[in-house]
Amino acid sequence: MARMVAFGDLVEEENRLIEVLDHEEYACGGVRLHGKGVFVREYKRGTELKKKFVQHTVRAGDIVYSTLFAKSGAFAVADESVDGIVLSEKFPTFALKSGDISLDYLKWLFRSGQLNRIAEDQMTGIAAFSLAHLSKRKFLLLKVPVPSPERQAEVVQLCEVSAAETARCVAPLRRNLAMLDGFVGNAAAKVFSGMPTEKMSAVGEYVLRGVEIEPGTKYTQITVAMRHRGLRLRRICDGSDIKSPGQSSVLDGDILFSRIDIRQGAIGFVGKDLEGGVVTRDFPVFRLNDQDEVTREFMRYVFMTPGFMTQAKEASRGTTGRKKMKRPAFLEFNIPWTEPSGRAAAVKTLAEVERHSSALVKRYKQQEILAKSLGLSVVATLFAQDAGLL
Repeated sequence: MARMVAFGDLVEEENRLIEVLDHEEYACGGVRLHGKGVFVREYKRGTELKKKFVQHTVRAGDIVYSTLFAKSGAFAVADESVDGIVLSEKFPTFALKSGDISLDYLKWLFRSGQLNRIAEDQMTGIAAFSLAHLSKRKFLLLKVPVPSPERQAEVVQLCEVSAAETARCVAPLRRNLAMLDGFVGNAAAKVFSGMPTEKMSAVGEYVLRGVEIEPGTKYTQITVAMRHRGLRLRRICDGSDIKSPGQSSVLDGDILFSRIDIRQGAIGFVGKDLEGGVVTRDFPVFRLNDQDEVTREFMRYVFMTPGFMTQAKEASRGTTGRKKMKRPAFLEFNIPWTEPSGRAAAVKTLAEVERHSSALVKRYKQQEILAKSLGLSVVATLFAQDAGLL
């Protein structure tokens, strides 16, 4: 078992307060959960930063944690990629002052998931120690294992080997998942090959159900997920919170797409659960002439095909970051189309393909979780041994 040493004997606070200038842009950071590092959360102008007097900068090698999410493992050693970013007072920052422990050992300690167990082991009566809303004072009192330099080097090496083996096992699983991500769409393209085609304007039309937004009335706002993941609730809000003009309501069976993200697969059908929701002008509403369930499923598979996605990409215009498709362009899209019996046969075949694809995705994801958990268990065991928890 290693010596248990308080953080206060290992680190000292590095509070590099800055003068926030209104016209400057700042990279504002945070700390990921489970020891996964410091990251840039967003970029803000000085005018947008609240509590300007508590903003401080981070340097590579700093030890940072989140007072609000310490219980979820929001501890990290900052690397060079985040050198100079800005953090608020909710992310206390420290520098190592002792040579008794290495930053690499601390980095893996934060990833081990053992800090909660170590803290719980130090609970005593009414002075119970907890990582929930961890103040700086409590952080400095928290004792962590400090083994010999040789043991630290051994632990770091074993953790790195474990991580490398985990990555080696996970890589082919992720390749398989990436392949399956477009599998149904590619299968649909083969099933549809040889079918006659029609323009979208021949199978349906745009609908506009204008809504007069009134303060004091609750509205359900809808958005469209990318990668063919369907529609979802954005928020339920008061009419006074809706600023965009030209709101339109939707009904069960409507096709809704994002003019900005249709090239990323942001298109889908409105279900009964979202009926009556409202959308902005950037989400045109289209309705098929045939409203039977088979036709809906047929069109859902059409949207997944590479041919449809290519048309969506080619029809999107604008700058790289904010390309947008004009409403008339959608009506010109060519899609496979055949008589109802042909659509039913295609749907039956593709439903079976999708069922098998979904089963494989589930299996690969389970295997990925298992591979990662095995790697993490190695890391956790090493630090549990050093802390005397095993």
